[in-house]
Amino acid sequence: MTEPQQQESLPSTVDTMAAAVLVVFAAAEARLVTGSAVLVRAAIATPALASSLRGRLDRLALETSHEVMAKVHTVATQVAATAVRNGDAAAAREIRALEQSVKDWAASPVSKILPHDVTASAAIAEDLGSRLAAAAQRITRYSDDAYRAAVASGALVQINPARDIVRQSFQAATPQEAQAQAWRELTSRGVTGFTDKNGREWNLATYVEMATRTATQRAYNASHRDRLTLAGINYFTISTTGRPCPLCAPWEGMVLADTPGEVTEDGHTFTVTATIEEATAAGLFHPNCKHTLTAYLPGFTQLKPNQWTADDEAKYRDTQKLRALERTVRQARQVQAAALSPADRAAAGRDVRAAQANVRAFTAQTGLNRRTRREQLNLGNK
Repeated sequence: MTEPQQQESLPSTVDTMAAAVLVVFAAAEARLVTGSAVLVRAAIATPALASSLRGRLDRLALETSHEVMAKVHTVATQVAATAVRNGDAAAAREIRALEQSVKDWAASPVSKILPHDVTASAAIAEDLGSRLAAAAQRITRYSDDAYRAAVASGALVQINPARDIVRQSFQAATPQEAQAQAWRELTSRGVTGFTDKNGREWNLATYVEMATRTATQRAYNASHRDRLTLAGINYFTISTTGRPCPLCAPWEGMVLADTPGEVTEDGHTFTVTATIEEATAAGLFHPNCKHTLTAYLPGFTQLKPNQWTADDEAKYRDTQKLRALERTVRQARQVQAAALSPADRAAAGRDVRAAQANVRAFTAQTGLNRRTRREQLNLGNK
């Protein structure tokens, strides 16, 4: 049986909340992509249906968007409330452990009051809800992409036969080949159009998971920090996760507080490296970060700085490559599910098996754990 502490940890909370939200959007994306394929196949088989294809694609996209929009507020509120509750519970456990372990230290009585102020929860829920609503609204634009891939690409080759998007040569593709290639490209990407502040592009599932993980982390850490502060803790360090990245590793073993600089307290001198806000701006608590704040008590807390090594960098790059290989499997599965012909479906099936073989070979080579759920359509991750 899983211990409560594990259930309420930041990584566990983030994974659980991301999965709960992702299943809503990933299922909608799968219905939209495969449903569009059904409509396109029908138009190909029955030319009389071609004239109404655009309208039927629009209706499908709109219905899918409305289904998701109806759930956005509920799931966003659930994410924030659960993260706040678990962050608070984890901080309360940490405070009790400190009181038992540190001689002559006791938490302020105000930190024992339940519930305490959780106004951050509402703000984070509102922000996440807005992001999820925008993602749901973007679903309506998929019908235009699907129609172009199904119809316009074939006409494009007839107009400009020298351009072969299938073989990337000057031997003309047939309209059927061009259409099949455009459809494969579209369905492998899924619903797209999401760009973050760094210019990276995301599809629907990966964007939603990133947004949910970020919101969960923010709510959890805000609640966790709030209760520690109420207990009288003014200095913080961060947890050691065992899986850092170049952005957050430099902050392991550092002390964070409201005012940076050298501090002497209770006969102990130490250095406050930065404020929490400065560390966050420099990369700590990035999306998918597993760190949370923890109390720093001068003379008691043992700091463990993390020196980022070439071996750390190699392991980090391996995890990023594995994520890319998993995405390739999911893309091939999406193409297979939305194939327009038996031949395309068989080809996509071969691509799925080849992509899975690459994952197996890479995990065997690196020793990384293979998590097959991440290769499924409903559990995408950027």
